[in-house]
Order: sequence, then structure tokens, then C-alpha cells
Amino acid sequence: MPDNRLTNFPVWQGQEGEGRCQISLILTDTGNGLNGLLTGGGKPHIGGVVLAVPRPSLSGKGWSADVYITPVPGHKDVDVARTVADTLARELRCPVVVSAGIHTDQLRTEELREIICHCEALTQAALSSLNSRKTKIN
Repeated sequence: MPDNRLTNFPVWQGQEGEGRCQISLILTDTGNGLNGLLTGGGKPHIGGVVLAVPRPSLSGKGWSADVYITPVPGHKDVDVARTVADTLARELRCPVVVSAGIHTDQLRTEELREIICHCEALTQAALSSLNSRKTKIN
């Protein structure tokens, strides 16, 4: 009988910012890719899902990713999730899913920029950590 216990554990997690602009990213190694949860703001939720699957670039130089986006109607969370998933998939060369839900009521333009910067910083920190540990994701 197969063992159906969950054996997936976070391989990386981090937070950037504070208050209305705090963002969290948790990455779990599934054994054949990464499953990520990107949440934050005043009302974390699920606003969409992005799947990025790496492939050799069509130019023949480097790597690219095919990206599939499923937003919850009316939500724009997938905009930052797309960047996170695409970057991780290309750099780590494994499939990456990111579920995202970031919401703050009456968000100001400068707060939106701050949130986007936090998402980029979390992505780079995760890459740096996973590359330095030489974690085999796929």
C-alpha cells in the first residue's frame, strides 16, 4: 500500500515590508517542482494561480518558461505571481506554481510600487538561498 502522508515541507520562506505592504512567500518542494504561496497586505487571500514550466529559449540561448495564468475574476494578484513563477522556473529549471492573494483597501500608488519591490526582493532572496544550498528541486 502506498504511503499517502504528506512529505512536502517548505524549502524557503520569507517576508518583506510591514503593515499594509507586508508580503510573504513560502516555497515548498514537491519533489518535481515548487509550489509557492504569495500573500500579503491587509486581506491575504487567493486571487489567482500561475504555473510556469521551463524550457530552452526559442532563440537557442538560455532558458524561458511557458506561463499559464488563472486569475480569480477581478483580481490582479497574478501580475506579481507571474513574475515570481516565471523567474523561479527559468532560474531553477523546474515547474513552479504560485498561488497569490495580496490585498490592501484603498492602496496608494506608492504602496503598490512598494509591494511589487517586495515581491521582487523575495524572489531574488529565494533564488539566492536555493542556489547556495544547491537544492535539487526537479
